[in-house]
Amino acid sequence: MDSVKALASSTKGFFDIVGSKVYPEIYVPPKDLTGKRVLITGANSGIGKETALTLASWGAEVHLLCRDPKKAEAARAEIVAQTDNQKVYVHIVDFARLTSEREFVRSWAQRPAAERKIDILVSNAGVACSQKVYTEDGFEIHHHVNSLAHYALIVPLIQLGFIAPDCRIILVSSSGIYASKKLDPEDLNSEDMLGSHKIGDLAGFEALWQLSGRSKAEQVVFGRELQARLSATEKWKDVTVSSCHPGAVGTPIWERSDGVSYNPVMARWVKSMISTVGISVQQGATTPLFLATSPDAVKPDVRGKYWERCGWKWTPAWMEDADLRKALWKKWEEQTKITCTI
Repeated sequence: MDSVKALASSTKGFFDIVGSKVYPEIYVPPKDLTGKRVLITGANSGIGKETALTLASWGAEVHLLCRDPKKAEAARAEIVAQTDNQKVYVHIVDFARLTSEREFVRSWAQRPAAERKIDILVSNAGVACSQKVYTEDGFEIHHHVNSLAHYALIVPLIQLGFIAPDCRIILVSSSGIYASKKLDPEDLNSEDMLGSHKIGDLAGFEALWQLSGRSKAEQVVFGRELQARLSATEKWKDVTVSSCHPGAVGTPIWERSDGVSYNPVMARWVKSMISTVGISVQQGATTPLFLATSPDAVKPDVRGKYWERCGWKWTPAWMEDADLRKALWKKWEEQTKITCTI
């Protein structure tokens, strides 16, 4: 039955993408976020930047966690100019380097106690790469940036007590989760697909889609397991963890030369598809904004869910396997060298 429900959600998601141009736009009403502190990763462009802009316009103190200093400062300047909110800050973090995340957590710990509490954390940073690339830590880049990086940032912040008791954690994922096979904890680097390739080899669009889907599936499983662990504690039982697909959005991730743009034909096809069925970056940010602010997103019966167009969806049945989730969690602990005590 769970498989049937997941298939129905996947099918509806496909028609949501195809019909996005004729669907009514989603509206998330403004909220007064004065006094709220927000962290957003991958916030110098696309959905992350738009989410940051909107939350800053609603009065939140917003921290942009970005890899590129120049782009991050430009995004900050634009957000401040448009919102007149001076409480927008930049932190340089490379989510393809575990040491960079550790450095950020250490720096956050040095802040005065009254300035550490995080009310909303939008984990948006991601990658789509058409080559076989391993990070300096020895992990396939999709697995590292789209999965491990989220664990390596969020778990320490929780364990150090830096999140609010009612914090909202939003993982920006993808409907590509429905294309993912059941994850193998012993092959998170996807050597079953990439084993015959040399480092730097082009793996092709099909491999990019599969690798992205697997890593985004990891992300959703992480959110589900994290929610289960938090909900079982007295201290963190009111924290809400959500994952979501923002929609088919024309963001800079599709323009990277190491992504689909390595192939001019594929780049034109993707650009044509996005222009035909894609939505604006403003609409792409609506589901993350809904999850960050709506009272409907924190009801106990929807915590840990995966969302599209501000509605929760069934996920692949194999994600219900508690033993698999625990095995994946153990592997994330080993790979990040961060033991979770939650």
